[in-house]
Parts: sequence; C-alpha cells; structure tokens
Amino acid sequence: MLVQKIAAMDCEGGNCPNTYATDRGTVVVQGDLVKDNSHAVVVPSELLRRHAAAIGHGNWAGPAEQLPGDRVLVRGRQVTDSDVLQAIGAPANENLIEIGEVVAA
Repeated sequence: MLVQKIAAMDCEGGNCPNTYATDRGTVVVQGDLVKDNSHAVVVPSELLRRHAAAIGHGNWAGPAEQLPGDRVLVRGRQVTDSDVLQAIGAPANENLIEIGEVVAA
C-alpha cells in the first residue's frame, strides 16, 4: 500500500497527527493511541476539517466521535503494513488506522 499525506497539524517534532490517501482509495489517520483499542485514534477536529478541505469538500463525513476539548475519536482498521509503518514512522504513542468508507461530503 502506498500513502500520500493529505492533511497535517502544525506541531513540534515533525511527527504529528496526519491524514493520508492510499493507492487503494482508503484514508489512513495517524493519531494518539487509545488505551485498549488498536482500531481507534484520537486527533484534533481541525485535522479532519483540513483533510476535507484539501480534497475539495466542506466536511469530514467519515467515522468520528466528538470528544471534549475539540478532539475526536476515529475508528478504523489498524494499519499493519510494514512498508507504511516504516514510511510514516509514527512514534510509540501514536497509532495508524485505515478507513475504507467515504470520509468527506
């Protein structure tokens, strides 16, 4: 699977919550680990707004559950593809999930 960065957050250290388009027509979301749930990440709501805008849409329509503090829980399938994991290089406190459904409207 190949990935291309679509949206990112401005933060220190270079590895921050991001979204990626895949060559399979899916979206990978990089975000904070969720304890005891390898199929979910927590990201700022702004990241999803940036993703939708970057692909020419007004709103994120993918799976997302609003959390306190303008953060959202996004669920999908945990990315296990070693090439993708190596290419993105997420730190240990982050996870990558893949979403196969429509994510913008």
